[in-house]
Amino acid sequence: MGLPAGAPTSLFFEIRSTPHSGRAVFAAQDIPTNTLVWRCEDLTLDVLLREYRREVCGECFDYDRGRGLRVRDHTVGFAFCDEECQKKWQERVGEIGIQAWTAVEKLVKGRGKEDMDMVDADLPRPKAKEIEEAWKGTAAQAELIRTARAGEQENSEVKITKQHRKAKQRAIMQPISPDAMSFYVTGILWKHHNSTLWPHVLALAADKTPYHSTDDLHTFTRTYLHLLSILPVQLLQDCTPETLRLFSTRDSHNSFGIRSLEDDGSEFFGYGCWPTASYFNHSCNPSIEKKRVGRVWEFRTGKDVEKGDELCITYLSGEERTWSRGKRMEILLKNWGFECACERCEIV
Repeated sequence: MGLPAGAPTSLFFEIRSTPHSGRAVFAAQDIPTNTLVWRCEDLTLDVLLREYRREVCGECFDYDRGRGLRVRDHTVGFAFCDEECQKKWQERVGEIGIQAWTAVEKLVKGRGKEDMDMVDADLPRPKAKEIEEAWKGTAAQAELIRTARAGEQENSEVKITKQHRKAKQRAIMQPISPDAMSFYVTGILWKHHNSTLWPHVLALAADKTPYHSTDDLHTFTRTYLHLLSILPVQLLQDCTPETLRLFSTRDSHNSFGIRSLEDDGSEFFGYGCWPTASYFNHSCNPSIEKKRVGRVWEFRTGKDVEKGDELCITYLSGEERTWSRGKRMEILLKNWGFECACERCEIV
């Protein structure tokens, strides 16, 4: 059986299927300590939490201990550590991306904080049937909004009725979540600019129940209708329930936290999905140390590795690594959906 689309390839390792943990990375040779075995540059979608937008660079995620950054672009809602990072961001998202972020920022700025809704409560996760019904419930309003947007175009022959306009207005007036919008917008823009790489995302392991609660599920369905109402029309072909649901199912157990670098990751700024990074499984006693360098992850051996050994990283932050077995198990099950069976966890 061949490698999945987008799987990492290296002289140092190979990807194999395992009986218990899906695909995994195994050493193809003996590897000495501190060897760079993989450099991961394929950031597909990310969320830079809005509360950190003034302090964390929108391009390289640089953070200067809470100090406000020098370059701030109020139109798109991001700050940058310098003009070079701002230019890189503009080139990466393109003109269509600048238009999209401008529309999002305009909507967010026009709303009070009480209208911004993002629930992260420890509630029962909605099952597949509830998820299906919630997304189906958007279909009628979404169709009216799409018609309204089509009728807004120059020389359009589509006739817009009061019903179409009310559907769009009703969507815009619903509670908003800037972070949920960021999640979807980064993914939509990535797909727009990198359509040939879409199979790389499809190849990721899927979580069929990715929403933390019913409120969380409805936050994302509302966000879909928000984005249908405000994004540039050219992006609406990728703003579909199928695509947005897929972002959630693939990101759920494959995302990496974006944290501060100087203090063992004590500050959590957001998260992102780097598809090739997801091939490394977790161990509470990892052989691979990961380090974020801007938008890139570097993976180096933390000790000598023998040929045939599985190359594992830890999904835990610095402080979490020191926790008891029970607490580690609890957070791994909650955030990534598995019970750890590494050597360290088997020793009780």
